[in-house]
Amino acid sequence: MKMLMILFLTLGYVSSAKEMYLGLFASVVNISESDTLSVRKLPDYHSRKIGALPLDAYVGVDICREVGTATWCKIHHIGQHDYEEFHYDASAGWVNARYLKFSNHGYVIIDKKANCDYALRCQQGRCEVVSDYTLDDNANIVSLQTKWIERKNLWAESNFGAIGNEEGYCTSGAMVEDYLRNKRIQVLLKQDASPERKKVIDIVSDLSMLPYRYEDFLSSLHPIKGIVMTWHVRFGGKEDMRFGYSDIKNIEKNRYQKIDWGPTYAKGDDVFMSLYDYMNTLSLAISDITKIETLKDLKGFACYAENECKGYEVFWINEASDTKEYDWLGLVIILEKYHSKWYVVAMLRDRWTI
Repeated sequence: MKMLMILFLTLGYVSSAKEMYLGLFASVVNISESDTLSVRKLPDYHSRKIGALPLDAYVGVDICREVGTATWCKIHHIGQHDYEEFHYDASAGWVNARYLKFSNHGYVIIDKKANCDYALRCQQGRCEVVSDYTLDDNANIVSLQTKWIERKNLWAESNFGAIGNEEGYCTSGAMVEDYLRNKRIQVLLKQDASPERKKVIDIVSDLSMLPYRYEDFLSSLHPIKGIVMTWHVRFGGKEDMRFGYSDIKNIEKNRYQKIDWGPTYAKGDDVFMSLYDYMNTLSLAISDITKIETLKDLKGFACYAENECKGYEVFWINEASDTKEYDWLGLVIILEKYHSKWYVVAMLRDRWTI
């Protein structure tokens, strides 16, 4: 029997068995379009409701706490991310972590001083923050200088809130992300710059921007076969799902249409999830990729003798974790050559299992 382990690749430091840092920022997930996530005064379902967040709401995270079998996080409003029941004058409150997707990339205020500082990652109770950068003649960043700050001294903000008393908004974050992305791609292609490997990186990049770059992803989709996906960690089971061009093109339009992906390994409960939500779990940032490996087998995917297929797995590993052998996410991508070009024909989300 296999058991799935819930992974937080953006995990920061766990200060005790009861309190932890799961991310500087979070987006609301796992609720319907018509529903809202209640913000409570205390980390308890019975505590007074002081606000509500819609799907995709973006907030700052202070601290998270284990309460019984649940994890609750104290969240706060960040500039220009206003919602009907949680806007600029909202008090900080608590929400259940199961409805949050965490991140450590973004603008922060250090020791209550706003100066457009930009955080890159957090580990062991500290976060790496950009302190300065060097530009070339085209105003592109060519090098970064960073410093490590205690996580407890940081306050997550937006590009509007992190500028302080000055007018306008911070602009360095997009430049920093472009620099990190391009630098990581150079490293990933250094040992292997084949067309297939470049295609894999393009696919991951497009996935990280879905649904906004669905047209780019569609250009990588096999024009005849479409794509096979599964909830499990190997292909070839009856739970394999095949999707075509129109499914991906309408992914945002149909994001609330739940699909039965079959039973889980452990409890055997059926997984009901939209294609939008499934694909949203597949990829993290290009700049955070740990490695890309060529597969010796195709994870059970059937490639017929007359076809040419190659398989790759992209890994995001939490290197700072004491249990990094478990704290990782993998994305398996199967490519097939068709009319001298490589197309994606299958993908699955890999993760630690026992």
